[in-house]
Amino acid sequence: MAAAEDLKKKFEELFQKAKESLPEVQSWNKVYQIVLEDGGEFYIEISGGELKIADGRHPSPIATLTLTSDTLKEILDGQTDAMKAFMMRKLKITGNVLDTMNLKRIIDAGLGRL
Repeated sequence: MAAAEDLKKKFEELFQKAKESLPEVQSWNKVYQIVLEDGGEFYIEISGGELKIADGRHPSPIATLTLTSDTLKEILDGQTDAMKAFMMRKLKITGNVLDTMNLKRIIDAGLGRL
């Protein structure tokens, strides 16, 4: 089981790298809830080109992503594609499914895949 703190740190690293190739993040105002099936939840807030990750539940996220910490680690490390995880039902999304593609773009850009 991957530690939630390590996952948050990894997402922060990917976001910082992605900001250079995705200038549109400056205008985003988005919140994504992450629910780890093996314990824990946090949300990712992107506003004005800045990233905030906080523990707990946000009152109005755009979408909620539910997955295990290991699946999230594989996605953030580039070992598993988020779309593939979704299709294999390792990742469940409620809310605005299409908007979660923006998270995938951040991860891909942070991994140098854009």
